[in-house]
Amino acid sequence: MPARDLIHACGSGDNPSEKASRRKKGRLVKVRPWTLAAQAALAALTLALAGCGQEADQTAAHAPVPVGSHDRCHLCGMVIVHYEGPKAEIFIKDVPEPLKFCSGRDAFTFALQPENARRLEGFFIHDLARTDWKKPDDKAFADARQLHYVYGHRVPGVMGNEPAGFGTEQAARDFIAREGGALFGYADVTLKLLEQ
Repeated sequence: MPARDLIHACGSGDNPSEKASRRKKGRLVKVRPWTLAAQAALAALTLALAGCGQEADQTAAHAPVPVGSHDRCHLCGMVIVHYEGPKAEIFIKDVPEPLKFCSGRDAFTFALQPENARRLEGFFIHDLARTDWKKPDDKAFADARQLHYVYGHRVPGVMGNEPAGFGTEQAARDFIAREGGALFGYADVTLKLLEQ
């Protein structure tokens, strides 16, 4: 196929669908219809690929914020700081502020609902390897998807048994040695597990 058939005068202001030919250095160059279709497909592909990393960028753009003294749990409405145990924050699509939760259990219950799971952009829980249970430090919020969880332990949570998150597997195993329970990954924390 001759290169002259692929010439397209970008920025000329001409509508390619209205003109079947173009002038290039004094020559008349024919633009074939399939070439226009290929250019349109290439433009569409470029736009689609530009959005591929968008979800990862949105997650990285979100960061947990300190829990305020009057913040209430998005699920149950309780004042978050009045209770012990790890807290959580969730970012969902089209909501600029995080939804805050008095427990990881409430946060997972919310995040695992199908209508919420598809809008989930960020999920943070206190990393109990970096803070204590009684008064967790907001500097210890961690990406919930990266933590190791202990469930079925003896430490009472504000809303019942709490999926306790740890930044390292060893910290989770040390907790199990002291308080019992079983080790789970993020994907293993399901609504069915939380019902037990």
